[in-house]
Amino acid sequence: MERNKSPVFDVNAIIKTIEYVDADEVIKLMKKIDYVNLHHKNAISHHVATDGDPLDYYYTRLPDGNKRMKGVTKETLIEKLYNYYYTGSIDYSFRAMFLSAIDEKIKTEAPKEKTIRDYHFSYKRFIDDDFGKRDIRKITHSFLKEYIQKVIQEQHISKKSFYKFKGVLNLVFEYATDLDHQYIPINPVPHKNRIFNKNCIDNYKNPEDKAFQPFEIELIKKTIRERINNSKYDVNGYAILFSIETGVREGEIPSLKWSDIYNDRIHIHSQQNDEMRDGKKVYYYNPTTKNEKGISQNGRYIPLTNNVRMILTELKNRQATLGIKTEWVFARINGEWTTTKSYSSSLYNLCKGNSTRGTSGLGLRLSNNHAFRMALNSYVFIPMGLPVTERAKLLGHSVDTC
Repeated sequence: MERNKSPVFDVNAIIKTIEYVDADEVIKLMKKIDYVNLHHKNAISHHVATDGDPLDYYYTRLPDGNKRMKGVTKETLIEKLYNYYYTGSIDYSFRAMFLSAIDEKIKTEAPKEKTIRDYHFSYKRFIDDDFGKRDIRKITHSFLKEYIQKVIQEQHISKKSFYKFKGVLNLVFEYATDLDHQYIPINPVPHKNRIFNKNCIDNYKNPEDKAFQPFEIELIKKTIRERINNSKYDVNGYAILFSIETGVREGEIPSLKWSDIYNDRIHIHSQQNDEMRDGKKVYYYNPTTKNEKGISQNGRYIPLTNNVRMILTELKNRQATLGIKTEWVFARINGEWTTTKSYSSSLYNLCKGNSTRGTSGLGLRLSNNHAFRMALNSYVFIPMGLPVTERAKLLGHSVDTC
């Protein structure tokens, strides 16, 4: 193929506008520009910002009809054109777009490893092969609503699972509609959750339906007390009692240090997170709470009530008797912190039983730590007359959640 007589991109002009530190990157860009100039013949146009479209971008028509390709900068457009001509075509399948969206998220947002792992797990769970192969340009709003309803009904998913499912869809379609890509004009994912409200299995009418009932709380406390009295050291039992009284998040339990305990209050300002390293789950200390989203705002303070003081004092004395020297409040007998996995398994086995060990548990309908938070809000804070802003502050979440 002959080179264009009038190249669509001026190599020298573009290089002068970029301050590259790495000379190798300049060489790579020059090669890509040459490659694009060799194959692409249509002119490059510059769209100037207007009231209706407040962003500048560059665009050109592709050789296969009237399709256009856009980029917020010439360099972006060069990259996209290079990929287009080098690979022969753009892979518009949902799966290809998912992998590209994940790659961009890693490069631009530096998410936690667990976040990326969760996206891949959710994709595998909710996206079947046929949908993964489907051209995103052919996924309409109506088609997507049908697919969402099909997945919800077939898998009987919960509210939490629904939002993970929707998160995968939004990740892909927001990537595809971004001005820097413009593979499709609009995001077809429904904004409202009417499909969820109609089909999800835990569509409770009242928040209280997600909380342990008062009689269940008393049964749990009684059983844990018996368990503690009959064991050498039950750190997760103490953690469960602590969670009942404070409504802390599951991840905030293992990361609590004795230095966070004051005379009249407790400082909640961290959480335990995990990630996969060399195929093994590793737990690490995160100096922010979940609602702070990685930016510390000094957490929150909760009152050190008489009940909580009694639990912590008893735990401290038990550790001293056993010679456990540790900075962690909820430490194992070897002094290391307990884990969210250990705590959640202990709570689940208490409520639901353990088939492997042949135990039946208490036969409760709920088995998660969040049910303690909901119970504290519904059966303690609200009857006390605490305003919604104060309840949200104590629990560490938004006012809407209360």
